[in-house]
Parts: sequence; C-alpha cells; structure tokens
Amino acid sequence: MKIISLLKKGYFPKELPPAFTTEYFANKYSAIAKDYRKLGIREKSESKCVNFSILRQFYSRRDLGIPNPIHQSNLSKCICDNWAQINRFYKKSRISASKPIVDLSHKRAVRTNSFAEFKKLRLLNSYDKIYELKTDISRFYATLYTHAIPWALHTKAVAKRPPRDPRLLGNVLDKSIRACQARQSIGIPVGPDTSLIIAEIISCEIDNILQNKFKDLRGYRYYDDYYFFFSKLEDAEKVLKEYQCTLTSLNLDINEEKTEIREHPIPSDKVWAIEIGSFRFRNSDKTQENDLEKFFSISFKFAKENPKDSVLKYAIKKIEYIKIRNKNWPFFESLLLKTALVAPLTLPEVTRILYSYSKRVDKSKVKNVVEQIIEKHVLMGHSFEVSWSLWLAKTFHLKINDDIAKHIFNSSDVISILIALDLKSMRLIDSKVDTSSLLNELTENSLYDDKWLLTYESIIKKWLNPTSDPVSIEPYFKTLKKHKVRFYDGTKQVEIIKFKKRRRAPTPFPGLARHLRMFYADEEPDEI
Repeated sequence: MKIISLLKKGYFPKELPPAFTTEYFANKYSAIAKDYRKLGIREKSESKCVNFSILRQFYSRRDLGIPNPIHQSNLSKCICDNWAQINRFYKKSRISASKPIVDLSHKRAVRTNSFAEFKKLRLLNSYDKIYELKTDISRFYATLYTHAIPWALHTKAVAKRPPRDPRLLGNVLDKSIRACQARQSIGIPVGPDTSLIIAEIISCEIDNILQNKFKDLRGYRYYDDYYFFFSKLEDAEKVLKEYQCTLTSLNLDINEEKTEIREHPIPSDKVWAIEIGSFRFRNSDKTQENDLEKFFSISFKFAKENPKDSVLKYAIKKIEYIKIRNKNWPFFESLLLKTALVAPLTLPEVTRILYSYSKRVDKSKVKNVVEQIIEKHVLMGHSFEVSWSLWLAKTFHLKINDDIAKHIFNSSDVISILIALDLKSMRLIDSKVDTSSLLNELTENSLYDDKWLLTYESIIKKWLNPTSDPVSIEPYFKTLKKHKVRFYDGTKQVEIIKFKKRRRAPTPFPGLARHLRMFYADEEPDEI
C-alpha cells in the first residue's frame, strides 16, 4: 500500500460534503515531511480530531473524526510500512468477509467485499445447518481499547512486558492512534480507512480465538457482524458464551439487542428491501407519474414502520438512476425534497439528483427546505444535516438569512462554519453578519485541537484575519501553507448521474412490429 493513496482517498470520512479534500496534502506529503524534518523541531505529541456528527439510526448519532494531518500521516506511514505484516495477520481468519483490499480503481484507499457478496457466502454455506447465531459488538469503534491492538498482534503477555517494546508494530500503532485523539486509549476515530484497518486486526484476533476453540466452526463476519451456523442449538449456545468471554478479554461488549439464535427458515432480506428493490418504473408520462406516486408512498410507509432502518436512503439510491421525464419533474422534485426534509440522511443522494437536473430545479422550493432543515438541526449540533443543507445552498446559489447564519457561526460545527464562510465570500450570506467571535479561537493551540481545520482553512483563504496569524508561526502548518496545501476546495462538486441509454433489440420483422404497435396502441408500455 502506498501512503499517497491512503492519505488521498482514505483520510477524510466519505460522508463529508465534496469540498473537503486531502488530495493536495497527499500529493505534497513527501515534500512536506522532508521540509519539516529539516527544521529539526520536536513534533507535537498529541492532537484532537475535528468532530462531524451524523445520524446513526433512529435518534442515536455517531461522531466521525477528522484527525490532525501531522498525526494522521504518521499513523498512515506506520500502516503502509508494515502492510505485509498486517496482511499476514489478516490471513489467520477464515471467516472474515471484510478484509481491507488495496484497489487503486476504488474511491477509497481500501475496499472490502460488498454486503451482497457476504450475504451470498452465508446462503451458500449454511445449506445443511438449521440454527443461526447472529451477533455483533456494541459500539465497536467507540469502545475499542487501543492497547488491545498489541495484544491481538503479539499476545497480551508479550505486549505487556515492561518497558513496552517500541519495536513491536502493535505498540507503534497503539501510540500513533492515541496521538490522533489526545492520547485517549478508549475508541478510535470513525471515518478514516486507518481505523477500518486497525479494527480488522482486533476482529481477526476474535475470529482466530473462536476458530482455535471450535475447529469445525462455520460462519462469516462482515466488519463486526457475525453469522454462525449450527445443526444443534446447544452448539450455538456454546459459541455465543465463548464469544462473550473473548470480547470481555479485549475490553469489548456484545450488542445484546442484535444478538439472537434463530431457527431456519429465515428470510435473507427484510420485506421493505424486497418491495422497494423489486419496484419497476414505466416510461410514459402518465405511467411514470403513477409509479413515482406509488414508489414514494410505499417507501414512506415502510420508513414509518421501520424507523431504525435506512429505508428512505435505500429508496433514493434505487430511484437515482431513473430518468425523470420533463412533465413529471415538478411532481418528482416535491417528493424528493419531502424525503430530504423527513430523512436528511438522504441529502447527499438528493443533492446529486438535483445537481444532475440543475436546469429544471425550482430554487425557491430548495431554499425553503434548506432553511427548514438548518433551523431544526443547527442548535443541536447536527453537522451532517447542516453542512449538506449549506452545500445545497452553495450548489444553487441560495441566500441564507441572517438569523440562520448567526446560529451557524455561533456553533462549534467546524465543517458547517467553513461552508458558511465560503457562502459569505460568495455574498450568499450578508457581509454584515458578525464573525468576530471566531477570531478568538484562531490560535497556535487551536491548530492542534478540534478546531485545527477551521483555523488553517479560514486563515489561508483569508476568510478570517486574526491580528496574529498562527499558521505563519507554527512550523508544521507553516510548511503546509508553503506547499499550498488546502483541505477545502469549493470548486469540487458531487458527481453528475450518468444515465444509461436503453438498448432496443433488433426487430426481425419490422412490418409485424408496426402492426403490433397499432394493435396495442391503447395499452401501457412495457416496464423498464
């Protein structure tokens, strides 16, 4: 694995709006590291992550983490330098279906097998077993004990020998990831690919313990979701008990809500996923309008009945590649915006659809929904909802009213504040809206706390001008500025949807085809 790829495609969480990028940092990494080493300055020992709050399920949320570049690059280098050893450790697991795979063609630095492939493995290999044990780890990333990394790689006895051997990979990884989060040993940042790689180390150790204890164990794991298959109920209970003990030894907890032993037959998909996934749209003006109404109606129904599932996000992904006819656009747009309003988790997909049909978009409708979402979520610190709503405003050049802008600038939401500063520079937020309170937070210390991204970007873009410029003083960030590194590029945008052209099968008897078209003129066209 190459560090440029890991920093370029595996650093920032994929859930951020498209302006947030590590491309410039990755491309200049070698030059930055070389110049900084020449300074001979002792490196800061720790930093804090920028937090980005996103809806998890129902009313629960999770904080994604954006580590400081100096410590994230150190962690990434450690992983890349020792990738062969990490890969060898992964091979100890026979049941993992989520081992990170380096794939240069993928959007992220590493990918895993798809959930569809995981589901297929389960179906293929459970054919002669009647019982299924389903379980997972409670809040895995948030509760992962970083000292368990060397325990997994080298055994607890070796890892605990005093003094902690700095030559052991596990100890280096432990120290490097703690440096990213103010030396905290509980939890790892959610979002970077480095955390996926580290979490898989712990998971493979759990797999290995269970495999050694139960030689004929059959099942698969996808991230931290386990599915085991048995002929006897008592065998399932034995594995569950051992699994609980194994988690306890690694300072982890079982997710009791998602743990159960079930007897087949068991459906492989939920009813709502089958219904929405199998829906077919027709292609005339009237039939498409009818189908859109039915599709959103059943999607809203299933979302109401299954509040813990991402029903509407699944539905919007399903409809994303349906080419909407001109006559049906106003109707579809209203349904789409209603979905964004009630399920803001769909905002990235909604933004992509609207951007792909930008010439048809009713900006007054979008503005109304954007303001309602921000007003509801800004005071609660819901970064995802506010930042993506602001990105919609930027995409369609919508003005944000003063009261909403004030709430954003008075929040602690770094990602949303940066987009709002961009909007202010574009005159989409009134220049009279006061941002002076932000200046007090732009210090040398803030370059290593949870405001590092705001401090650096707002100053190099001259959106904020403190009397003393910490970026020009602090050596590492001064080096970033020298190499023209930026982490916010307002010219980037979501990808436009590329619709596939329908292929018509050749007609061997064109005369007959014309006759049939006349004969069936009053019938609805075939589904597409």
